[in-house]
Amino acid sequence: MGKMKKPQIFQKIDDVPKGVKLIDAFKSSLYELFIVKNPKYKEKNNVVEYQNFYKAVKFKPVWIYFPWRDVVVKSLPEKEYNILRTARNKNIITKNEQQRYRQGCIGIIGMSIGSAMLSSIVSTGGPKNIKIADDDIIEVSNLNRMRATFLDVGLPKTRVAAQKSWEVDPFLNIDLFKTINKENLRAFLENNQKLDAVIDAMDSLSMKVTLRRVCRELKIPVLMATSNGDNSIIDIERYDIDENGKIFSGRIEEDELVNMKTFTQKEWVAKAVKIVDKSILVDRLLESIPKIGKTLSGVPQLATTVNMSGAAISFVIRKILTGDKIISGRYIIGLDSTFYSQ
Repeated sequence: MGKMKKPQIFQKIDDVPKGVKLIDAFKSSLYELFIVKNPKYKEKNNVVEYQNFYKAVKFKPVWIYFPWRDVVVKSLPEKEYNILRTARNKNIITKNEQQRYRQGCIGIIGMSIGSAMLSSIVSTGGPKNIKIADDDIIEVSNLNRMRATFLDVGLPKTRVAAQKSWEVDPFLNIDLFKTINKENLRAFLENNQKLDAVIDAMDSLSMKVTLRRVCRELKIPVLMATSNGDNSIIDIERYDIDENGKIFSGRIEEDELVNMKTFTQKEWVAKAVKIVDKSILVDRLLESIPKIGKTLSGVPQLATTVNMSGAAISFVIRKILTGDKIISGRYIIGLDSTFYSQ
């Protein structure tokens, strides 16, 4: 489990580190909060009403120190900050749904495409408690799809993903795991707070299989997004409501995966293609697969598709955490079908 510097929240300005840059977001945020609570005054002369609101305020500001930027932000406290930050969600997301969404706990394994999912979940005011895992660092070739910049090259993917999330919601509890393996998987799924859902964005097929077997036992739903050219394949496995569900929704029989340790590279590829289902893959992706390791360095993926997957997975996570009975299955989201269907 990784350790890193998280945002520090101070109740007094005298306690913040000396000599750091100070940003005052409190004054403008307080006025925004007044408008959110009193929208009828938005287009009116509201000096008196705002003064009355200001005098009645019971809470005090907090000072949030972001050590990786060496910056302190004077801010609304957590409750009021979250009210303001999610104000424009309403009523597409109701107040009750927002509260339930916030109370959940999720995990994401794999931060290349997982960073887009994390970003969408955090932006919509999702769970306060999040666990993320990846053992890789950011490379330039990741920048065609990952939520990162050139300045992040060489840094751990989990660290960058966590920092970008905290810069949106500094009150998050993010637990970083350097890697996920058979030895620490249960700790990732259960320690501190059991996950309400886990997102599989990792590469290892053997760990994908192990993850599903353990999640089925623990009744934790598993979500996965697969890029398919300009389209996204979303897989939902609701082990929380179907404890006897087949892994990968039955696209491959479990007895075919008994001797995974002895699989050759060719056998692994064959199993992976069967799980994804070759029949739905677009031509350009199919043509690319045999060239991987020869003329292509990896599976082709686009930021547009990854971001679409992030939005879709965020939607499904929200529905699960707010009690929706969205069912297990495979869902196809396609730019091709949207723009070329007529």
